[in-house]
Amino acid sequence: MTFDDCTPHPASGSDEVGIACETADDTMFALAFERFGGPEVLSLVERPIPLPGPGQALVRVLSAGFGHWDVLEREGALAPFASDAPVFPYVPGAEGAGTVVEVGAVVQRLREGDRVCGLLPLRSPKHGFHAQFVVVDVDHLWPVPPRLTLPQAAALPVDGGLAMHAVAVALALGPGDTVLVFGASGGIGHMALQFARQRGARVLAVASGADGVALAERLGADMAIDGRRHALAPALRIFAPDGLDAALLTAQTPNAGVIVDALRSGGRIAWPRGVTAPPVRDDIASSTFGAGAGARQVHAACRAAARGPFHLHIDARFPLADAAAASRAIGRHHPGRIVLDVP
Repeated sequence: MTFDDCTPHPASGSDEVGIACETADDTMFALAFERFGGPEVLSLVERPIPLPGPGQALVRVLSAGFGHWDVLEREGALAPFASDAPVFPYVPGAEGAGTVVEVGAVVQRLREGDRVCGLLPLRSPKHGFHAQFVVVDVDHLWPVPPRLTLPQAAALPVDGGLAMHAVAVALALGPGDTVLVFGASGGIGHMALQFARQRGARVLAVASGADGVALAERLGADMAIDGRRHALAPALRIFAPDGLDAALLTAQTPNAGVIVDALRSGGRIAWPRGVTAPPVRDDIASSTFGAGAGARQVHAACRAAARGPFHLHIDARFPLADAAAASRAIGRHHPGRIVLDVP
């Protein structure tokens, strides 16, 4: 089964273009793999459209997030952390956005036609958002914030939840706090920058490349530097001469020691799992966080995105059929997020 019989069609919103595909009334197209491996294991298959059970909704997916976790999932690196053994063919996709087409019993919060974004935590044997339809527990679906397009909303749940946890819980930022966001042009970082500014904090953004610095400046950073080209210590002295209140590390850095040294006594530092822990200091609070913490903060991230000002930056969009190209793009420099358009 391929997309040979698919034709482009306009979707709601000027930047939302879909593809009409011919399938049987009770089947859908999905991206799937029969075994773990590289991009070559992915293929488009025709699958039965799932049915929602009690407390669930069936969503017509129009856009799906694509992140490094999707690559790890395809390679099998996340399988040891799932609650159940993987069931093949395996349809990936942790996050996405679309329209509710059916709800199960006892569901009152959602109805047919609602635009929603959703999150599926490590979900074997459930199928994911890299398909035309997906069943999601309604507790993991949220209304699309009015300021966001569907592609933007599709990329909000994973990184937005992690960014909100970092800003609101791990670092507990408030008005007047000075915070360094390292990796400020990445998925988590560029959202954390904005959530911090919403809470009244002053932000030193360490971004990647001239395009990353330009993005951080557009999003409201009080000071932005290119971490690849500029020395960090002088920028820290200028930005917070009395010491930083907090720091968020969203990427690996050889300057972790410099950042820790710049924190005042009583300061806070946090980083997502997968980033190497910074040096320890007895007089600062250090914490790491993972996907579970982020999942609990998606609703707050959606509220913050709706309240604004907020912009979720999409660097590239690929057709669902070209997930291999999206995998290659993930490994290259790119500010913001990458998404898949679902036909």
